[in-house]
Amino acid sequence: MLQMRVSIICCARRALVSAFFFASLSAQSAHALFIGEIEIISREGEPLLAYVQISPTRPDEKISATCFSLTKAGGGPVQEGPDLSAAKLELEGSKNIGQRIKISTAAPINAHLLTFQLKARCVSNGLIIREFNLELKPARNPLSSQAESFSAPAEKIIVDDFQKPDEKSVLRKPDLNGSVRAGYFSSSRKLDGKNDLGTGSVWLKATQNIGEDISLVAKGWVRNDESYGSLKKLQEGYLNFSSGNVDYRVGRQIIVWGRADRLNPTDNLTPRNFTLLTPEEDDQRIGSLAAKVTYHLHDNSLTGIWLPDMNPNIFPVTTTPGIFFTQHIPNTNRIALKFDRSGGDVDWSTSYYSGLDLNPDIAIGAATTSGTNLIFNHNHIRVFGMDAATVIGRYGLRAEAAYTWTANTGVSDFLIKKPFLYMVMGGDRTFFDYLNVNIQYYLRHVTNYSDPQAIADPLLRTVAVQAAALWNQFSRSQHGISVRVSNKWFNETLEGEIATVASFGLSNYFIRPKLVYAFSDNVKGSLGLDIYRGESNTFFGRLRDNSLLFAEMKYGF
Repeated sequence: MLQMRVSIICCARRALVSAFFFASLSAQSAHALFIGEIEIISREGEPLLAYVQISPTRPDEKISATCFSLTKAGGGPVQEGPDLSAAKLELEGSKNIGQRIKISTAAPINAHLLTFQLKARCVSNGLIIREFNLELKPARNPLSSQAESFSAPAEKIIVDDFQKPDEKSVLRKPDLNGSVRAGYFSSSRKLDGKNDLGTGSVWLKATQNIGEDISLVAKGWVRNDESYGSLKKLQEGYLNFSSGNVDYRVGRQIIVWGRADRLNPTDNLTPRNFTLLTPEEDDQRIGSLAAKVTYHLHDNSLTGIWLPDMNPNIFPVTTTPGIFFTQHIPNTNRIALKFDRSGGDVDWSTSYYSGLDLNPDIAIGAATTSGTNLIFNHNHIRVFGMDAATVIGRYGLRAEAAYTWTANTGVSDFLIKKPFLYMVMGGDRTFFDYLNVNIQYYLRHVTNYSDPQAIADPLLRTVAVQAAALWNQFSRSQHGISVRVSNKWFNETLEGEIATVASFGLSNYFIRPKLVYAFSDNVKGSLGLDIYRGESNTFFGRLRDNSLLFAEMKYGF
């Protein structure tokens, strides 16, 4: 019987390694604020008047005018060229009808060229900087100006995006946006052996504003593909309202923590579906039922979160003869706290989480005539985390770390993750207009480490070795590097990015090159690869067969 169980477990190695690879890697979403183009109203010799469009990508992002500042190219106060140190920055509009930053000066700008940076600090994913190189229109001809004074009255221009809403209206027209997508994937992400898959989906987000401080948000998708068949999912559906300095959100929601770039030790509240066929990593996120309260005081905020249930990470599992899987998720409440400081020279936060682990531990169930049961247990963990971000000149610097206490009972307990430290630090810089280079170093250090290969029992050793590799706990310390390089060309119609994660020691890595081309304002096409390389006994090398090519067309509205 023992030999039979060892044989079955060995046959399941590849399934477990592939499954937990997706659960082990944390990927971060992009910045929570987009700084758009600038519109210059004034001319040379006139007081500066310009508008910059901004778009928070998260409904809960707290944005105010004090979050923004002007710096000269290369960092520091604006000193070179025209004096913009006294420029006034005002936030116009709202998240419901659109927002923009108004930049104005009282004194005339007697210059033809302007170069400065607009910096945003009060965003949860760190500092955002965009550099503008402006060419002011020549001063008006005095004769032309005089002629204009005798012409017909100027037509009143109303910008629809910034019209004041009808204060008497309680229910406004819902804001509806989304996209229609069609894609191709050279293989499934479910490790089921399917190849050359087509996908079709509709993604929708609706916001219904009720008065000034209350809104209802629903976000989800309906899809049909050759991997899942017909499927629909409500990603988010919540009530959002404010009272004074306190913001409330109740319902299914996606909560993202962390300031590092895509590798986020503190991002442990809401799960992902790693098998979903989509080019965008953030589209794999799944909302969780939660009640969230945030108190704001100047540049500080304190957030408390209660999650009454849990959806775990969804990862691929290979179908193996003689092996079947069950998942055990106990009923328990989860809580999280976070203090955030944004707006100073350094943005930082500290957080605490107590609840179930989104990634399961492994237990071996009973062997029956139909096979052996592998049980995925979601045990209780506690996580204390910190992150920080700042800008020095043209360099953005970030650091994030978390220590996780697990249910492991000691050095001889090999089937439950051991407590560990996960740390990421690095930075990025933008060269020229759009070339951005981001480099990060990461470290995982295991507490009470013991070598699973030294276990005498052959069955326990087999399972423990595989589990340790899956949890990144095969050695006392594991470290590596992540690199992401992105650029834009052809008036920002073509965007390219290459991202990689590589482990030191044994040569193995993951790399994803991707191109996105905008055929129009509404139509975009994506093309990319997921590549896994390394020896068969390495973390990424075991997933070599999971490499794939993807392509997608998206119409946004």
